[in-house]
Parts: sequence; C-alpha cells; structure tokens
Amino acid sequence: MPISETADAHPSAGGTGAPAGRWPEWAERHRLDDTLSALAYEAASPQCRTALKSGLALAFMHFGASPGRTHETAQDTQRGYWRQIEAFPAPWAIVAFTPGYTAAARLAAACVPAHLAGVSLLGAVCVGGNPSGQALTALDLSGVEDIFTLDTASLCALLEESQPGPGRLVLLHEGELDSARRASCALGIPCYEERRAPNLVLPDRTAFNIELLSFAQGKALEQALEPANPVTPAALYLASEAAQGHCRHQRHGPRHADSLALSPGCEGFWLHAGLTPDFFRVSRMAFGLLP
Repeated sequence: MPISETADAHPSAGGTGAPAGRWPEWAERHRLDDTLSALAYEAASPQCRTALKSGLALAFMHFGASPGRTHETAQDTQRGYWRQIEAFPAPWAIVAFTPGYTAAARLAAACVPAHLAGVSLLGAVCVGGNPSGQALTALDLSGVEDIFTLDTASLCALLEESQPGPGRLVLLHEGELDSARRASCALGIPCYEERRAPNLVLPDRTAFNIELLSFAQGKALEQALEPANPVTPAALYLASEAAQGHCRHQRHGPRHADSLALSPGCEGFWLHAGLTPDFFRVSRMAFGLLP
C-alpha cells in the first residue's frame, strides 16, 4: 500500500540520500510485494503475454543495441578548434504512473528504451496505490524488478535523493503527477510525459484481436471503437497491406500523415513519440583551441 504523506515518511532534503547505484533505503520499505506481480502475470492470458513479448521483440528490432559508452574526438586544423563528445547511459531512471494506468503496451514502451540505452538502475513507481494487473504484467515482461508504491511527496523525494544524477523521469498520467514534473524541472532531471491517452483509429475492428488491444491500450481503445472519430490519431490499426500503403503513399491524407501504422500481430507494440534510448543517455561536450 502507498505510504502516507507524513514528515517521517522519508528523510528530509538534507538527509544522507542513496549510495551510488542503489535506491534510498527508505524507498526499499515501500517495494511492492513480488507475490502481486506473480499473481498478475498468472492472471493475464497467454495470448496477452505473447502479444507483449512480440511488442518487446519489435522494439528491440526497431531501436537496435545500445552503443554503451562512446567517446568522440574531432580536430579542425584549418579553423584551429577541437571538440570532444562523451556519451553514456544515465545512472538511473524512474517510470512513474498511477493505479488506473492499464495500458500494458505503452508502459512496456516506456521501459524498453531505458534498458536498451544501458540504464543500470531502472525503477517503476505507482503513485497513490498498487499497480493494475496489466501494468504489473508489462513490468514483469519488460524486466523491471524495482517496483515501488509511493505518494507524490515521496516520489519527489526519491527524485531528489537518487544519486548520482541527474537521472531520467518518465510520467504516464493525466495530470495527477504534475507535481513530479515540476520537481524534475527544478532538479534539472529530464522528463518525458504522456499526459493523456493517445488517439487511436481502428477502421476495421474485425482485423484485430480486441481483447489483446484492450490489454495493450486500456482506456484508449474505447475511443478507437467509435465509428466517427474526428481526432488526429497517434496510431492507425490497419490490415498489413493498408499499413504498408500508409508509409508509401500517405493514402489516408494529411491528417494521418504522421500517424503510426500498426498491423495485426502488433497489438502489444507501441512507440512513444520522441521517447528513444537517446533520451536515457547523457551527452557531454567540450571545445577548445588547438595549440
């Protein structure tokens, strides 16, 4: 259960914080019982679990392997300058969401880029209660073992005390976690957020497994089933031939030009626009004059 918002729920800002590569000790007291994750995994149908595994495989194919730590040195003798770039995984990342978040594919899609970037300490925080069964199954299959249930004040304290920093924060919410976004901004922690469910369009529902889509997309599927949906979609669910045509010919017009097209078999896959492994990497640059 979530901890209460009391003065002794977590150390003060002047506390000792966490050793490198570990979460603060006080957060460990609010780690989710592994039994809940196991029960949620068993409750999910084999078809739903397979769909998520397929989505994860697609994400690995799409993003590819992490380059690890890279170092680049360049010299421009004509102009007389040098440049060095060092890039490496962020030391930690937190994916925070609410108890009502039931979109398994989108939660998995928030975690996978961090893994692919090489982040060694990845935690999931459900704010205000226990995660849904869909969320727990997604975290299990995504390889996220550090799952905590905290209140908003404790999440903000976790952001402040996790060291070394800055890490990365992903928020999946509908406004409930705005205080965490403000805290990340004040702390200089890069933050990505999904602040509303994506608009989906499903022209032919008979081509897809609706049970799998419901497990993958949660409440976002409800509007996709409306026959006269006027929104600009984040994703189009199309038969395979139509999905390929969407890329080649933009056959669905300018309102759909930037939409993701997903075909049958991709129910458990998702891409958050702009959330790639690069978001979870730190890049440092130095410039100088050649001697």
